[in-house]
Amino acid sequence: MKNITLALAKKIGCCAEELVKKEYGAKPFSVSVCDKDGFTILFYKVDGAKLLTINLTPDKAYTSARMGVSTADFLQRLQRENLNIAYFADKRFVAMPGGVPIYDEMQQLIGAVGIGGLKEDGEVAQKVASIVNTL
Repeated sequence: MKNITLALAKKIGCCAEELVKKEYGAKPFSVSVCDKDGFTILFYKVDGAKLLTINLTPDKAYTSARMGVSTADFLQRLQRENLNIAYFADKRFVAMPGGVPIYDEMQQLIGAVGIGGLKEDGEVAQKVASIVNTL
């Protein structure tokens, strides 16, 4: 099974930065890209991004990669099934929008992207993940 490379992770980070500049007023944010197992490949915090994004953004990507769904969908599952996130026994799991899994052209999970620091974290992450195969 394929995995995200550093070269692809860098393209994803640049794509996120360009998207935020173009469509979201160049607001400060953080981006994280992890491989299919949840290991961080790339992280950076744009100047002025909130400090809490340093830990939260990689955890959004991690959660999406490990669960295979967006963190927004994970949150909905927790609410729908009345589950406590602690039941999953993983201290890195977060249930805040902004983490989205990335699939290759064969629909195999290859990693995830996390966005933090914006009101539109989930929207930005979804847009970035949807164009990865064109990078």
